[in-house]
Order: sequence, then C-alpha cells, then structure tokens
Amino acid sequence: SSTRLSISCPAPLNAEPAAAVTGMAPTGPTAGEDEVAILYGSQTGTSEEVAWDLAREGRRRGFPCADPMPLDDMSLVGLSGLGMAIFVVATTGQGDPPVNMRRLWRELVAASLPRTLLEQLRFAVFGLGDSHYREFNYAARKLHARLGGLGAVAFHRLGLGDDQHDFGLEQELDPWAEGLWASLAELRPPGAEAPPGTISETRYLVEELGEASDGEAAVACRLPSSAEEFQATVVGGRCLCTEEHSNSQQDVRNVRLALPAGRRYVAGDVCVVWPQADAALVERFVVETLGRGLRERVRIRPARPGALSSFPDSPLTLAEIFTSYVDISALPARHFFQVLSLHTDHKLHKQKLEEFSSRTLEAKDALYEYCRREKRSAAEVMWDFWTARPPLAELLGALPLMRPRRYSIASCPGSCDPGAAPLLAARHWCRYRRSCRPAWRLLPSGKAAETTLADALGGQAAAGGRSGSLDLCVAVVSFTTKTGRECRGLCSSFLADLEPSTRVLCSIERGTLTLPPLDVPLILVCPGTGLSPCRALVQERHLEVMGLPSQSLDRATKGLKDLMLLGFRHRDGDYLYGDEWGSFSPWLEVRVAFSRDHEDRKVYVQDLIEENGAHICRLFDAGARVYVCGRSHPMPGQVFDAFAEVLQLHQGLSAAEAADKLRGMQRAQRYICDTWG
Repeated sequence: SSTRLSISCPAPLNAEPAAAVTGMAPTGPTAGEDEVAILYGSQTGTSEEVAWDLAREGRRRGFPCADPMPLDDMSLVGLSGLGMAIFVVATTGQGDPPVNMRRLWRELVAASLPRTLLEQLRFAVFGLGDSHYREFNYAARKLHARLGGLGAVAFHRLGLGDDQHDFGLEQELDPWAEGLWASLAELRPPGAEAPPGTISETRYLVEELGEASDGEAAVACRLPSSAEEFQATVVGGRCLCTEEHSNSQQDVRNVRLALPAGRRYVAGDVCVVWPQADAALVERFVVETLGRGLRERVRIRPARPGALSSFPDSPLTLAEIFTSYVDISALPARHFFQVLSLHTDHKLHKQKLEEFSSRTLEAKDALYEYCRREKRSAAEVMWDFWTARPPLAELLGALPLMRPRRYSIASCPGSCDPGAAPLLAARHWCRYRRSCRPAWRLLPSGKAAETTLADALGGQAAAGGRSGSLDLCVAVVSFTTKTGRECRGLCSSFLADLEPSTRVLCSIERGTLTLPPLDVPLILVCPGTGLSPCRALVQERHLEVMGLPSQSLDRATKGLKDLMLLGFRHRDGDYLYGDEWGSFSPWLEVRVAFSRDHEDRKVYVQDLIEENGAHICRLFDAGARVYVCGRSHPMPGQVFDAFAEVLQLHQGLSAAEAADKLRGMQRAQRYICDTWG
C-alpha cells in the first residue's frame, strides 16, 4: 500500500504563512496544570503507540503524565499554557509533518509570533524516521528548532529514531527515554513508583451488555466518525497482470469505487481506506482464542474521565470490534507482551513474555527474531502463548488499533465520470479508440462520432447516471517468511477480495502532487504502482489538451513533449495499464523499462533518464516539474543521481553544481518525491 499524505495542501516545513490563528481554544482534552503533556504527530499510528508507551512508563515511574493527544487537538493558546511537554513526531512524504499535526504546524511557523510565546514551556522531542529518506526525521528536527525559536527550552536532547535499524526505532528510543526520565526528575521529582512488572492503569473500561438480538447484524461495516469519512461502493475490480505473473510474482488490481453524491476529488489526491479483518480470522480469534461469542455486545469507554477513545460510545459486538476497530493481524508492540506476561501462570510462557517485553539488547534481538522478522501477528502470538488470556479491557488497550491505509488515486474525475465533461470525454475516447485499434468502429466517424458520443454521455448524466468514481491501483501484498510462513497484507487483500456493491469506509485527502498549468512541462518517473498519481495527472492533463481548440500543445508540436518514464518487470507480465499510454502520444512521450526482458542486463527507469538526457535537459530549461513516485529505497536516490549525471553530460555542470540545481528545484517544489516503503 502507498503511504500518502495530507488533509489540506500544506505549506512546506520552512514556509511562513501570512498569519496565525492564535485565539482558538483547544479542540480536545488538555493536560492539567501539573501534568506532563504528551503530544504526537502520527501518520500510520506508530508515533501514537510510542506516545502511549511513554505515558504508561512515566506514570509507572511516578510522573503525572497526561493522556497522549494529537498535536492538532492543541491550539497555540493551549500550547502556550503548558509548562512541560513531550513531543513524538513522525516524518512523512518529502519531509512533511503528519496529517494530525499540520494545522498546528501552520500556526507555529507564522512570522508574526512573538519569540517569547512559549518561554514557559520545557520540552523534549522524539522523532520517528527512516534513514533511507534524504529528509530523515525532518519534521522532528524542524519542530525542535521552532519551539526553541519561540522561547521554549529543551530539557532533554532531541531523539531521532530510525526504522532501518535491526531493532527499529527502539534502538534509539530506549536510551533516549531513560535519559528523558532522569532529566525530568531533575525538574519535577516523581512520586512513588509502581512495582516492576505492573501496569499503571487500564486504558479502557468495558461494560458487558449480553448477546445481540436476532434482528441485529453480527458484523457491520465501521461507520463514519467524522464529516470527512464516507462509504464508497465497489463498482468492480480487474487484474492488471497476467495470471502467470500474478501467481509467481505479484498480483496488481485496479479497484474502482463509486463515491456518494457530493464527494469530490482532484487528480493527485489520496483515498484513505479503512480495511476490515478476514472473517475467518476474527471467528477463530473470538470463539477459539477468547472463548466468547461473535454476537456478544459491549460498550467501551475511556478509563480516565474526558480522555479520547478509539471506540464509539455505542454498543459493539465482539465481531465488530475485532473486524473493524482493533487489528489482530498486525505486529504487536512490546507493551502487548508485558500485558500477556501478567496474565499467565505458565512458568515458561511467563518467562518468555517477560523477556520479550524487556528493554535489554538480548531481549530486542529475541523479539526481532520471533516477531518482527517473521511478521508474527498479535493473534498468532496469543496462539503461541495459549495460557495468557488478559481480561477484555486490558487486551483492548494492548492490541494494535485498526489503522487506515492511504492509496494515491489512479484516476482523474473526468476520466472515471465522463458525464461530468461529455465533450472532452468523447474526444478522449475517440482518440483512445484509434490508438488501441479495437475490432469495432464508431459510426459515424470524426467530429460526428465525438458529437454522438458526447450527447450520449451528457444524456446519461442528465438522467441521473452513476455518481463519480475513482480507481485504485493496488499491489496485493503476499510473501513467505524465512521459516516458510505465508503472510498477506491486510488492506490490499481486503480490497482485492471485495465483491461489487460492497461498501467501504473511505475519506479523501489532498495529495503531495498537483497538476501545474499547461505551459509547465511534466517529467514523471514512476516505476511499478508508483504510476498511480501520475496516471491521474496524465488523464487530467489529457482532458485539458483535448479541450484546446487545436487539441494539441504548441510546445509538443515543436518536440517538447512531456515525458513519462515507467518501469516494470515484463512487457507480457506486469505492464500496468499498458493499452492506455499510446492514446496520450500527441503531447506525452512515454518510455518504458522492462527490467527482466533483457538477457544481458537489467533496465531500470534511471537508465531511461540517461537515454533521454537531451530531452530532459530541454524540459528542465522550460521550467519542467519533476515527480518521482514509487518505493522509497533505493529508487529515489538513484533517480536523483541519474538526473545529476544528465546535467553534467548535457549542460556541462560539475557534480556539485548539478546536485545544487536539483536541490534548488526541490526547495522550489519543482522536484517532488511521493514515495513509500
């Protein structure tokens, strides 16, 4: 799945909006006057888990730690009233802050803020990053610097976790946290510590309500919890690869979702999908592992008054909880093993669970081998340690929450909903038909065909045809571990298995990429499913070109076409949307690298950059915008180096000058990487 990235189109981290909203009251629960606030910015949920881990450990050590809360639930007024705070912040995209801290960040970077605004605040920052990215922990670094610039004083060093370490971010988190508590104790002596091996408190209270009646469904789709969420309807799906490639390499699907009336998106946006767990897994876990019934109902409330909850206040069946609200197929956090260790009398089980929850290097290595390298899920851990059965309230506080997945939308609205712009859609389809040379022909031909088709599409829209829809290009995650265990990705498998008319909980977020004006050329580098946002941009630009009187770009007729570089394994295996690319030929040059179709060498998109170096340099000179999409490592770095070599070869720049030019394009938002991994 793709990791993508924003509710609104954010300013870069070093941008300064004209004004800040300083009079807004906090939008969520606030830390008490004597409490240590813990605030997080999280994209996938990991920062939130770390924040809760710090809160639990701090309380166990006797510090008055407040419940963690998203940064966007805090305003500048609330922040300026804090005395002590711990920030846990991830970095997403091209050094961007996570979705749930972007509003506060835009307020923080306002140039009009006084430098003494946060002078009473003592703070510490821990960042979650990936050193494969050039902008490693950029959001945490910038937040740390900006807080200091507004008068706040750091009471502990900046911590920078790296997901690339064998032990993950905990390699840096554990020593950082030990120093954190020591530094905090110097400022605020703690109270009495809880005994080792105990949990300070239960996060949730569970009220048992008996079994659901016969008229109530045992399983229901998770309902929208905000105005941004909605239920889309599956129109259908199709495999984009050959059967042989899908079985032996990877299955890639195009999934089309119909949107409810009033929901809009633009090319480059992101669809946020809430997956559901496999029904058979849920039944086995609830019935066999917990010894309970799928139709049993409970009400879940926060244990601390006023605290935020990840569950609705309405009654839920156990089937609903383990299908849509907690993720028993996810890798559990270290806290999960601690909870299990407290609820078993089996000597060996207890000893091993305590080892996994320990912070020693040996314990980290053992946990990595058992759980992380093998991708062992929370459900599988409970099957292995069958004697550990915590009460439901403690179990729900320890299990991973169900998290949404983000997919770049692989279509533009005008392409998926031709009735919205019937004439442009008709022109596109007629050109597409000629490009693909199908067996049938429209009669009459030429302009008459466009008019006939446009009238039909317009009539369908006027008659209340189907609502807008979107395409998702989904690579179905499936792999075998070193010990031979078969694993599947939760959301990709969920989407691939959906039947038409099924409803899916979704929302739309602004993406990293936007379509520039027609006079700005595009260079799109997008191997594999990285083509998703680029397909949407190409479709949108094509409709714009078809809307011109000449149905062509002047610069394209002079040899300055936009350039798209695609990369796949085999032409006859995984050439995604291969029948479409020829229809854009009047204005778009498409070059494709099939890495495994050559006996003597492998060909990648960076090789295509070198082959098209002269064209690329002309596009650079014309002010082109570069979008690089795909996996985060090692492709983006290799593409950057290939562009630098082209500039050296064709424009006579030195290596340093070429790199500086590309970095300048990045700062100007003319070179953007939209990657995941």
